[in-house]
Amino acid sequence: MEQVLELEITDDITAIRSRIDFALPRLTQQAAQSGKNSEPTKLLLVVPYKNKALHNLVNMKLLARMVRTRAVELAIVTSHPTIRDYAKEAGLKAFGSLKSALWAGWVNPQTTIAGTDETMPPVVAAPAGDASEPGQRSAPEIKRRSRKKKYKVVMGERQNDFLYQILRQAGTLLLLFVLAFAFIIGSIALLPKATVILTPVAQPVETELTVRADPNVDAVNFKELTFPARMDQIDLKTFGEIETVKTELAPVGLATGQVVFINRTDDVQIIPSSTALSTTAGEPVVFTTVQTASIPAGVGATSAPIGVIATEPGPRGNVSAGQINRFVDSAYGLVAHVLNEGATFGGTMEPARIVEQADKERLDAYLRQKIQQEGLAQLQATLAPQEFIPPESVQVIVLDVKYREFSGDFSDTFGGEMQAVVRATVVGGYNANRLALAGLEAQVPPGFELDLEGLSFGAGEVLDLQDQVVTFKIFAKGQAVPIIDKNEVAKEIAWMSIGEAQSLLSQQYPLSTVPGIELEPDWLVDWLGRLPFSSIRINVIVNEATALVAKE
Repeated sequence: MEQVLELEITDDITAIRSRIDFALPRLTQQAAQSGKNSEPTKLLLVVPYKNKALHNLVNMKLLARMVRTRAVELAIVTSHPTIRDYAKEAGLKAFGSLKSALWAGWVNPQTTIAGTDETMPPVVAAPAGDASEPGQRSAPEIKRRSRKKKYKVVMGERQNDFLYQILRQAGTLLLLFVLAFAFIIGSIALLPKATVILTPVAQPVETELTVRADPNVDAVNFKELTFPARMDQIDLKTFGEIETVKTELAPVGLATGQVVFINRTDDVQIIPSSTALSTTAGEPVVFTTVQTASIPAGVGATSAPIGVIATEPGPRGNVSAGQINRFVDSAYGLVAHVLNEGATFGGTMEPARIVEQADKERLDAYLRQKIQQEGLAQLQATLAPQEFIPPESVQVIVLDVKYREFSGDFSDTFGGEMQAVVRATVVGGYNANRLALAGLEAQVPPGFELDLEGLSFGAGEVLDLQDQVVTFKIFAKGQAVPIIDKNEVAKEIAWMSIGEAQSLLSQQYPLSTVPGIELEPDWLVDWLGRLPFSSIRINVIVNEATALVAKE
């Protein structure tokens, strides 16, 4: 449970401790109501710049010892560098702003800020006197009544004269006040005015961390450098093909030739095109006619020669004369005989590529790679802002593979279709950047603060992947700018000569150039030779910090 407690400028160490003691029971009660008793109690103390109570290291250590005895994690938020340094020395976490505490995950945007009225102990009324009898009043009340009565006696007969004197004195005082105010305004108008221009130098800071994105955790752990991740997956089906490599002799050409049909009846017979014929010797070889044949009427009548072509390629279709002598459909054999009067030829063997087992392994690898790339692209299209997927975390779980050809088939290509689940770890860049920001803040030297506007974050190489827990490097770069309080600068250089002020500021702050100082009016400046005595008349301008450029 978290609570932000805002202090007042006038709060001393006793008041601060009292306000913390008053706020803790309420914080514990809220945690119990929300069911977060197991979480550590966090208290963020917002200290005004001008609060003097924690400018003392002893007070800061007393405050740290107090919260430790109460099992409370305490952090300080202040823009004053001395208070932050003392807090770190006392073992407390320190931030330059509430925004930095929010980035670091110390509080969340829903955490309320408690002011003075909510955390100041109630005022206990003074105990009344022993009013055991009816109408009896306390001693203070009796005194007030006595004074009132005495005042009325004095005001008795001379009341009007007394009022006149009061009004007269009030008018005189008012006139004196107006004259004094006019004198002060006129004197200020004659006083010198100074403008001091400072251009600080920013120091580059960078960090590189090894972090883990774990789908099994639900919160950022700044000590172990872990943060939550999530799993996402998609079902895909893809087709692909590869070229075969192995070459063997394969039957290529189809044998061709001619046959004649002999009528076995007294009627004209018609043998249609694509009629299947075959040999009878050995393993049958099948041929088909390429045109329709007409057999004249009469037993023994012969048709004109009709072209035939083998149904299978290769030398098997090269048969001798007289071997094609049978109809595949026996019904045609009742009306006619068939015979090839000459040999068939044209069936050849030529080198051709053939599918083998190694092609299957290559096709599987190609399909896995293709489906992995398609799945990663589709998963990346659904990512939220600041999310990314390490390619090393992508898994392909194959469900089914269907092949177009089989081992031993002659083909120039080998194709197949793969169905698989593509699964990957989705990493939230926002959580990774929070770890990187905490690492950057640890690099900020004393007297500087991190410039949140110029930060850059990036993810490095994946170092390990186990059970979808991704271990990888992240890096961050930024600039640390000097903390310069304009009011403090004006107070430090008041009534100094220009040279003394420039020397002091150059030693105290990292500046890119000598501080620029302009004084006016000229005639009064020449006469005094110094900056204004009052810091109110000194206007300090702090330019945007310049980056430190390394010399070659």
